[in-house]
Amino acid sequence: MTAERVLAPISTAAYRWRWLALTALLLGEAMNLLDATIVQVAAPAIHTDLGGSVSDVQWFTTAYTLPFAVLLITGGRLGDIAGRRRMFVAGTTGFMLASAACALAPTVSLLIAFRVVQGAAAAVIIPQTIGLIKTMFSGGEMAKALGSIGPVMGLAAVCGPVLGGVLTHADLFGSSWRAVFLVNVPLSVVVLAIAPKMLEDRAPNRPTLDLTGTFLAVLGIGLVVYPLIAGDIAALSGWVWS
Repeated sequence: MTAERVLAPISTAAYRWRWLALTALLLGEAMNLLDATIVQVAAPAIHTDLGGSVSDVQWFTTAYTLPFAVLLITGGRLGDIAGRRRMFVAGTTGFMLASAACALAPTVSLLIAFRVVQGAAAAVIIPQTIGLIKTMFSGGEMAKALGSIGPVMGLAAVCGPVLGGVLTHADLFGSSWRAVFLVNVPLSVVVLAIAPKMLEDRAPNRPTLDLTGTFLAVLGIGLVVYPLIAGDIAALSGWVWS
């Protein structure tokens, strides 16, 4: 009886922390998807404030989604090698710092550069979620935990443009469009505060990174996307098509 009384509270606490850790994982996922859509509404205000060419408006979003998409596999491999919780924490930290840098960016070029860092950090965060969920849950609970990803992602996609408009027009403390990036900072702090309660997990047989393949993928997709955004298709020169 004594052993049962001692173990019961520990088991209950562990159960609560497991679901709290799931909340942090889902918040990390939602935060990254939110950032992919929230800037679309704030882009005109950013362009008015910082100036730049018309094509820069498209780069505010593309500079995030391009490295995010291309580096997803590499981010997953890093989790297999170094540990999924460790990479989730590293990615969230990088995302938070890049978000703060975006909010403070004085020029268009720096903002776009920081958006690239944001996208790369998101590519490290997202692949870790399913692996960490499978480590913390089993059976029916794992099915429920995995099933919660879809609704949360859908809600984040819907709320992104709305929140972008609200924050930009609210102009909190004169922040204008910068608030759409600053909102990531407190959210990241919450995720990082809970992350130590997650169980560490890594692949039993650690794979290797395909750095050459990753470089070629980034280069190839970049060479396709850049002229489509930066120039007028009808006026593209022969070397650009090449």
